[in-house]
Amino acid sequence: MTSGSQGYAVAAHEGPAWDMRPGRPAVFKLFADDTDGRIAVFEEAVPPGVGTPLHLHRTSDEVIYVHSGDFTVRLGENSERVSADAWVFVPLGTVHGWRNSGSEAGRLFFIFTPGAGAKAFEEMRLQGKHLPEIDPAIRDAIFARHGYESFDRDWE
Repeated sequence: MTSGSQGYAVAAHEGPAWDMRPGRPAVFKLFADDTDGRIAVFEEAVPPGVGTPLHLHRTSDEVIYVHSGDFTVRLGENSERVSADAWVFVPLGTVHGWRNSGSEAGRLFFIFTPGAGAKAFEEMRLQGKHLPEIDPAIRDAIFARHGYESFDRDWE
């Protein structure tokens, strides 16, 4: 990976990894700071049954690309099943969540524009722990600092 003002390329096998949970690695492809805040991208392997609480971000639009697997995505009041090669657009400020509703691990790519929406994950990876092991006060402060608000974990 080479970065600089003229852009850079990241090979498929490149990028810093963080195990959000055991069996749930996130690999960072484009850091917000390396793109002057324009965009941030990471990919994530997601075990069956794993997902997010309903939440929103106040700093970025989000695009989710489903590389593989079967997922349920909630956008506002609507839930929808999506699978490999689906794209999901989440406008800034929209309450949303997703969950691997399949029987096998899936893989998602997350694109935040501007890149500020990914900075919470970029910062949490520096804690050197799985997401549930990070002190909840620290985790909540990081999310709040980067414009996240969480709601219901059991939204289906």
